[in-house]
Parts: sequence; C-alpha cells; structure tokens
Amino acid sequence: MSSKKEAMDKSIFFKDGQEVNIVELGRDDITISLTIGKIMLWFGRQAGESLIRDVIFGISNIDSSVALEQEIICDFKNIGKYENMGYVLTSYAKTNGGYKVIFNIPFSKKIALAHFVRSVVDQLCEKDIRKTLHWDGSPEKIIFIYNKLKNLDGWKVKRIEYKDKEESVLK
Repeated sequence: MSSKKEAMDKSIFFKDGQEVNIVELGRDDITISLTIGKIMLWFGRQAGESLIRDVIFGISNIDSSVALEQEIICDFKNIGKYENMGYVLTSYAKTNGGYKVIFNIPFSKKIALAHFVRSVVDQLCEKDIRKTLHWDGSPEKIIFIYNKLKNLDGWKVKRIEYKDKEESVLK
C-alpha cells in the first residue's frame, strides 16, 4: 500500500489523535462492528452466500487467529462429523434432543470456514444472524479489514465511535 493511500485510510479512523473504540462497516444486509477484542457480525436475511463468504474469508485473510465459539445441538455420532470439517471440540453435555456441543471454529482452517458460511446461509432462511468473533485486534488490523472489504458492492463505513464521542459517517 502506498504511503499516501495509507495516510488517507488512517485519516478516516484517526481524528485529532482520538482513540477508536468501535468501527462499523457494511451495507444494508451486513454489518461488521470492529473493536480491539471482538468482531460482531450481523447478517440480514437478504445477505447472499457469496457476500457472506467474501466477508468471512476476508477477515480470515487479515487475521487467521480469529476464533468463533459455536454451540450446536446434535447426536453424539455427529460430533466427529463436525471435527472432520475443522471444528475443534471444546465441550459437550447430554441435553434434550441430543448433545449440546461447543466447538471453536478457527479462522485458520478454510474447510471450517466454508462449513460455517454454509450454516449461516441456512440459518438466514429463518432469521437474521448475529455472531461474535474473538480476536487480538488493533487499529491497524481494523484498517486492514476495512481495506480488504471496502471494494465490495455498496460497502461503506457506517459509524465510528471514539473513546470520547461518536461520529456518524455516510448515513
């Protein structure tokens, strides 16, 4: 990235030396809220699979250490199926309807991400979806994600909240 372009991107997020608290990016059917410790995703029912894939894999390309904890109710015999798709088993317990299983979905495993994208698309048939990803973010990583996703159709900075105050952008 050229230094002129890099300076322009930083000027979007850093004004008068203020520290960024949260940056919201997206469009009408997807919002990504980025903080130093979390990435909150909202997918509206109109979000298409290719756009969801671009967002999830885009985040993974910037920081493959991102992780998502996912709870699934399934039969005991299906736990191995999820592990074969790259999900990492963290715990399970018997419950009504089978087993309540907690998996970690590592963003370093493309097969796990592909299955995760497919599960989001399936869930969107019923309702909007919210997911919280955990990461060791920084203002620089937020800029990298912005740069990775900014060319998606209709993508924009929705809101930037600084430690002291909030500023709406491109309403």
